[in-house]
Amino acid sequence: MIKFLSSLKLTAILIVSIVVMFLAGSFLTNNDSIYEGFKQMNNLIILDWFLNFDNHNTVIVIWFVVFCCLAALFGVNLILCTWDNLLKATVKRKGLKSVLLLTIHLVFTVILILHAVSLLIGFKYGNIKLSEGEEFKFENNYVLKLEKINYIDNPKTLMEKKKSSRMAMTLDKFHYKENYASLTVSNGGQEILSGNAYIFSPLFADGMQFTLEKFTMDKKTGKLGATITITKNPLVVFFFIFYGLGILTMLAYLVVKWRVTK
Repeated sequence: MIKFLSSLKLTAILIVSIVVMFLAGSFLTNNDSIYEGFKQMNNLIILDWFLNFDNHNTVIVIWFVVFCCLAALFGVNLILCTWDNLLKATVKRKGLKSVLLLTIHLVFTVILILHAVSLLIGFKYGNIKLSEGEEFKFENNYVLKLEKINYIDNPKTLMEKKKSSRMAMTLDKFHYKENYASLTVSNGGQEILSGNAYIFSPLFADGMQFTLEKFTMDKKTGKLGATITITKNPLVVFFFIFYGLGILTMLAYLVVKWRVTK
């Protein structure tokens, strides 16, 4: 059993299965109710979403459980393959190439574990729709307020259909550096953040990230607004460290392999 769980054959089967699950998820979003269900999932930390079981679409729950099982099995396969095959080969050969290959697997094992843990800790509030002057209260008496919107492009594009709106927001038509939302964040009446959030340029305070997802416009009143996402992931620093380490070790492995085969 251990040999099979650590085999490359199982690795290939799991990778194909995970890709199939991703494709199945994309296909399922053609159904409006399932699409909205996936959006709700994306607006929260997975643990918070899962505990709110009453509002779940059964199809999404089944898809999610199957996907988690495949991912967990892939993690077991990665750990056992690293231990049973690569570690023994590294001890036996003691070459730089073997050490780097083992290091790559160890780093990505840690990254996989970090992803699993990040589903359970921190918090996320997505799809927060605010107009100028409106507030949103969240964790531990924090208050997010949208003070002002500066939008110099044609606001009518915000009322168009999604496809047309996205086509209008290209680099040559949408002024990313001039369009912004002025935000303030306070806790217990004390202001801890005041600044402008831009598309692709979020604000940070107390380990939280405030991301401007998009600008909106009320079809009835014509009032401008913004959609904000608040996230807090205590592991984000470790993600940067291990992803960087993974990239460096892969580059080093490619260089060593190229020199050996040259």
